[in-house]
This record gives sequence, structure tokens and C-alpha cells, in this order.
Amino acid sequence: MGSRQRRAMGSRQRRAMGLRQRRAMGLRQRRAMRLLAALAALALVASACGSRLSGEGLKLAEGATSVRGASAAGSAPSATGQLAAPAPGNAAGAATSAGTGSGYAAPASSGGATSSPGSAVATRASGAAATSSASSASSGVGAPAPAGGNGGATDVGVTANSITIANIASISGVAPGLTQSAQQATEAFAAYVNSQGGIYGRQLKVLPFDDANTTSGNYADAVQACKSAFALVGSASGFDDGSAQAVSQCGIPDIEAEVSTTQAGDTADIYGASPGNAHYWPLGPPNFLKSRYPSAITKAAMLYLNVPATAGQAQREMQAYSSVGFHYIYTAAVSPTEPNYAPYVLQMEQKGVQYVTEYSDVYSAERLVQAMQQQNWQPKVVDWFAEMYTPSFLAQTQPWSNGDLVLMATAAYSEASSNPGMQTFLTWMNRVAPGFTHDIFAIFAWAAGLAFLQAAKAVGPHLTRSALLAQLAKIGTFNGGGVMPPMNFGQKIPSQCFSYFQIEHGAFVRLYPPQPNTYDCTSGGVYHF
Repeated sequence: MGSRQRRAMGSRQRRAMGLRQRRAMGLRQRRAMRLLAALAALALVASACGSRLSGEGLKLAEGATSVRGASAAGSAPSATGQLAAPAPGNAAGAATSAGTGSGYAAPASSGGATSSPGSAVATRASGAAATSSASSASSGVGAPAPAGGNGGATDVGVTANSITIANIASISGVAPGLTQSAQQATEAFAAYVNSQGGIYGRQLKVLPFDDANTTSGNYADAVQACKSAFALVGSASGFDDGSAQAVSQCGIPDIEAEVSTTQAGDTADIYGASPGNAHYWPLGPPNFLKSRYPSAITKAAMLYLNVPATAGQAQREMQAYSSVGFHYIYTAAVSPTEPNYAPYVLQMEQKGVQYVTEYSDVYSAERLVQAMQQQNWQPKVVDWFAEMYTPSFLAQTQPWSNGDLVLMATAAYSEASSNPGMQTFLTWMNRVAPGFTHDIFAIFAWAAGLAFLQAAKAVGPHLTRSALLAQLAKIGTFNGGGVMPPMNFGQKIPSQCFSYFQIEHGAFVRLYPPQPNTYDCTSGGVYHF
């Protein structure tokens, strides 16, 4: 072989080696970025997991805030009530039918069909207004200015013509766009209210903030909101311990989409459409599971990511579920960066586990499913929370996830055709943010806006922060106009209502209660810590 040939071959080898190295480096970088995004979302899991409490118990949607949206992302309501995985290349977004439902409260049990177990009442979600402990003036949308005027500039962020509300979302940073839909939903809510004439002659203005997925950013944003806005509305961040400190200092009303941290949950002036579950845990879901799978729950496993938020949520759920008969024979704290779930699956199989649940982000859940598939092991019950109610989870886990359960926390996007409140929400979201991510953050932010509207209208024209906080505390049963199960808003008690969906052949199919847009609200009380 001549020297030129050797040099040419050496050059080709070096180029090939360089290409392989670049590909390997690219793969490592992509994996690292994915893990960073998952880590940033972990704090949100705790709040969306709070949804796990009630029809999605939140669980969160569809929260303990979740890391990924528990919703029908990128899917339009279907005639069958099923949410299927998107076809490859489909863009997110959904076409929806217009609706005019504008109610903001619903009684805890408002009729409905009786269904098992235990003759539980299947309470139907409704967009119609219903009574609550708040003033009846809260029903409807829009309120004209009184003949004598509305009092002008009555407090920070309030003028005779406008009310400025602030919203903090996690948009940039290590998990880009994580809760952006909550900010979009707040803007959609403001557009909806303004289209109806505003509140006593005042139009809503949204002051947007991005905390960049950091506690310091969340704190700084809340400090600025204290100076410039009348209230915080529809915020969603796994770092709301930052805003908790600022809110305590300045007294600004904060109506969050979902409360993520214990610090925020324990702050008097912070409320949430999903209030978190640091002090209460609904017992309807475990009672339902006990009635259906009595033997499986005595051989239960709990996996959770080894960070404070998810570890705390897992411990509280095990305490509450154990009170109705669950017995955990296996628990594991998993590193957020753990790429291989095979050892955990092997240990569960050896111990005879029959029920598996996990507190994690959607990526970790996908890795758990893939490990079970590789080990060819399938327990009797796999129970996910609402963050997994998304077509991307189906696409990554099919067909092995067939039969898995999903505990819902909100109304389902796929059932909007029979839910006027969901139709109104989707109509305005598609006007303001077409192609938005369909997730729990958007739903809960919209509901938080409706709670703000209810309290502001109950205050009357002379709007002040202290008066708004007093009215927020008076709101009793609240269902976000039909987009979520009823809960006690003023007392920050999560809903006792829940529903379950099941994964069947690449789609989320309603399992219980069987009627669309219904919840079981009578199968259990609330465990108090």
C-alpha cells in the first residue's frame, strides 16, 4: 500500500472517529439537558401530585404540581371521549367548539348517577353557575361601573379604568416553557373578562414574569409584583417558596394555579386552584383501589425521586393510603438522574409486588415503564398521576403501558363536548394562545382567574387587597366553572372527588365513574396530618 493510500485511509479513519465522537458527545449532551429539565420540574411534581389528591386528586388535570402537564396535550376533544397518542409530526394544539359556560362554583354533590363502589355519587362537572358561601354577586362575567363611579384608584395596581394582575411562570432556564401555559391561560382569562365589560368598569391587565426556574427569580418577581400589581393570579412554579416570602412581607393577594411548596401552602395570603396537600389527603382514590384490587394493595410499592418535594409527597401518601389498608412491601428513593430502573424492577419482582406507583417527572416514569418491559414484568396495578395524561407518555410507553391507571385531578380535555366550562376555557385559550400546551397548569390557572373574579365582584367597586383577601376566604365549594372537581377554596382543602382513566391501545379511556365529566365524591373523606 502506497504512502498516499495510507495517508488517505488514515484521514478517513480520523474523520470517522471524529464523527463518532461528536455523535457520542451530542447524545451525552442531549441526555444531560433532558435530565436538567427533569430536575427543574421535580419541584412542580409535588404540587401537581397534590392533584393526585382528588380527581386527579389533582393529581393534578390533571397536582403536586407536575412536571409535565397532565392533560390532553395537542389533542382535540374526540367523539369517543378518548385521548390518543398523536400521529408523528403532529403539532400541539386543538380545535374546539365554542361554549358560553360561565359558572364559577358548584356544590360538592350536585346530583348525578349512582355508581360503584359503595354507591358513590358521580357528580357531574358543570359550566352552570351554582351557589357557594360567597356572595351571589359572583356569578356571571363582567360587571358595569356603578352610576356614581367605581372609586378610581383604590389600591396598588387599581385605577378607575384598569386592574393590573401579575403572573409568575417558569418559562426560561433549564426547563424552557415548563409552565408557560399557566401564563397564557391567565392572559386568556383576562381577555375573556374584558370581553364581558371587565369588573365594575375596569379592564384587566396582565403583568407577566418569568422566574427562570429559580427560587431567587420567583422572589424577585413577587417583590416587583407587590409594587406594581393589585394581585398575583394564576402563577405556576415549583419555586413558589420565593414568592411566599415576598407575599408575607407585602400582603399582596396570591391566587396560584397550584401551590407547590410547603412554604407557599402555609402562607396566609396564598390560595390555589390546586391548594397542595401538605395537611390533607383525600381517601377516595385508595378506597376505590381497595374495592377493585383488594389483594394488590397489600403488596404495594412506592418509588419516588430523592428530592425533598417528591419524598415528602410520597411519605404523606403512604401514610394516608395505609390508613385504609395499603401495605407497602417495597419503597425506593431514586436519584433524579438514574437512567436504569432495572434493579428496582428486579427487586419489586422478587418481593412479589402487585401495586406500583411513583412520584416523579414524566421522563422517569417512562424509564420505569421501559425497565418493566425489558424485564418482562407487569404487576397487577400500575397507578400514575395526572402528569402522565399526555400523548407523549403514550407514545413513549406503548404498548407496555396498556392497562395502567391514571388518577385525574381536573376535567378531561377529551370530554369538552359535554362540558361548557371546558369549552369556554378552550375557546379563549385558542384565541389568545393558539397551539398552547394542553396541561394541568393551563387548567388550574384559568380556574384561579375565576376565583379571583368571584372574589373581586363580591368586594364591589371599592377594590382593595384586604377586602379581596377577605372574600377569597369566604369562597366555599369551587370547581373553576367546571374544569376541575369541586374543592373548598377558602379553607384550602383539596377535593374529595376523583376520577380514573385507563390506558387502552394507545388512548386514555375513562374507567371510573363511567359517565363523562363525572367524579366520585363520596367514597372517602380526607386524611388530616
